[in-house]
Amino acid sequence: MSSTDRQNRLLLAEDWKRIYQTYKNAEFKSYDFNTIRRTLITYLRQNYPEDFNDYIESSEYLALIDMIAFLSQNIAFRIDLNARENYLELAERRESILRLARLLSYNATRNQAANGILKIDAISTTEDLLDSNNLNLSNQSV
Repeated sequence: MSSTDRQNRLLLAEDWKRIYQTYKNAEFKSYDFNTIRRTLITYLRQNYPEDFNDYIESSEYLALIDMIAFLSQNIAFRIDLNARENYLELAERRESILRLARLLSYNATRNQAANGILKIDAISTTEDLLDSNNLNLSNQSV
């Protein structure tokens, strides 16, 4: 193995740790409806000032921007939920936790109730007990 290849592999491991920390600490608070809408309008004002200059609330273009902001907020929320399921300490769904455990070579098994065979040779009681022929079996060994 060449030293360059070895160095790249070492740097890749460090990058993985940095990326993991970045995603672990990621918060999607800036992906709410109002922030996305404001960002889209600012982007249009800066990049297309002559083509798009109708900022009246009843404009059909602003209705499209509102729809895009709403969809973006929903997608960001779903991405946040799914990203949290990829970390063992943040996962909430059972299948995500089991998948992450299998990734660590841990095979989780369910607890099983004990089972066995029981053979009763004889039984006796002092209570009144009637069999199918209406005979009293109290104080008798059956």
